[in-house]
Amino acid sequence: MQLEWLEDFIELARTRSLSRAAEIRCVTHPAFGRRIRALEDWVGVPLIERKQPLSLTPAGLLFLDAASQSMELLLAARAQFQTIGLNRDQPLRIATGRTLARVFFPDWYQSLHQRFGAFPVSLVTGGAQEAILKLTAGEVDLQLIYSSPLTRILVDAERFDSKVLAQEQLVPVSAPDESGQPRFAIGPDSDDSSIAWLGLSPSLSLRGVLAQHLAKLPQRLALRMIYQADSYEAILEMAKRGSGLAWLPGMVVKDALAAGELVLAGGSELHIPFDVSLHRLRANRSEQVMRIWEGLDPV
Repeated sequence: MQLEWLEDFIELARTRSLSRAAEIRCVTHPAFGRRIRALEDWVGVPLIERKQPLSLTPAGLLFLDAASQSMELLLAARAQFQTIGLNRDQPLRIATGRTLARVFFPDWYQSLHQRFGAFPVSLVTGGAQEAILKLTAGEVDLQLIYSSPLTRILVDAERFDSKVLAQEQLVPVSAPDESGQPRFAIGPDSDDSSIAWLGLSPSLSLRGVLAQHLAKLPQRLALRMIYQADSYEAILEMAKRGSGLAWLPGMVVKDALAAGELVLAGGSELHIPFDVSLHRLRANRSEQVMRIWEGLDPV
């Protein structure tokens, strides 16, 4: 029996969807199904009812409780062992996104040094789902991500502690025209059907924040997406070149706005709030992690 089979089963029990659980666990649907069957073979009884909607068998419900407790105990034991011989040379492992690593982390890291003294950090970057998986597996101590509908689903409040470190906004921006006005703008006099849009790829966590906000607007915006990317920086460069309208985090566009390379392209009703959040697996109570966590002041 492999530990990843327990993690697969716990995720399947949470999502009640083989395809969704396979996506979150970053494996193909057929491979995920084989791993669940291998676990059932090891247990000796069926654990799930293979019908729609998917549900757990009575044995599956009992096994879920045992699997969850076992994973918590193993992760707690691992964290405890990692504190043996702990010293300041052991890095604090943090998973975050590429953009946050560039525009948020350096200043935040400096503020931590000022409050807690110097300590080493090992930073790994990737997508939000990848960061959550690394945290769940105990491969990192903390994760620093943009809060979104997706991350709020994936970050189980019973297993993770969370703190909001900063409040941010997605703002609509455009390159200016010759008069300094936005080349692409949304307003009462704009022709929305002509607005070229630089979109966020589905892998970006803030895509859900944007989609949720636009869906609640009184009038649908007839945006014409001409480009999308899985990098906020790539979208920023296209916006600066006048390719279209983009919604981007304020911390990403502040320098371009100050330099006049971009201007705001919509009113305050199109400024979309979101949080920068820090998460910790509750089972990880190493001295180093708790010293930082308990000393932070949430927003």
